[in-house]
Amino acid sequence: MAFHLSAKEAARYPGLRARLGGTPAPKAKPTKARAGARPDATAYVQWDAEREIGGARHWVLDLPDTELINANDRGHWSRRHKLTGSIREAAAVLARQARVPRLTRARVIYVVKPKARTRVFDPSNWAPSAKAAVDGLQDAAVFEDDNAAVVTGVDPRAGARQNGVNIRMSLVIIDQGEENASASRSA
Repeated sequence: MAFHLSAKEAARYPGLRARLGGTPAPKAKPTKARAGARPDATAYVQWDAEREIGGARHWVLDLPDTELINANDRGHWSRRHKLTGSIREAAAVLARQARVPRLTRARVIYVVKPKARTRVFDPSNWAPSAKAAVDGLQDAAVFEDDNAAVVTGVDPRAGARQNGVNIRMSLVIIDQGEENASASRSA
């Protein structure tokens, strides 16, 4: 008696063909290293603030050592809601303390500072925390609204490694001023 398995069934139940007396499944090909990857290269690259900001008017807000929201977390909605509220409130308080004026057009860079032993790191995973912080800046009246006409970008960067229980985040608010807004409208 011959058993016929579809490719989907064979993938779902590895080894079933061999147990039923059929031909064994083909072995997976060994994976190759990525093109251009060097074994001596470091996977962590720290952001160069001076090169990117230059002489632009800017403010740096260091959020307190609190738990951040990671896009890969699949936690309960109520826990995320509490974390969102605390990040939003912390950003609003820091913006008021730093006396960040009302900006008509700005760019926000969020710098995520990983733990000291972190080797591979993706700062864009903390976008939900950055969104909560930008909403806090709007609560503090730094922006009238956080739409794309006012906040031209919320960009992730990797900061310096640091010791601590939690990964930390800083916000860099870069004023792009009214002259940049009028120049982009005419283009």
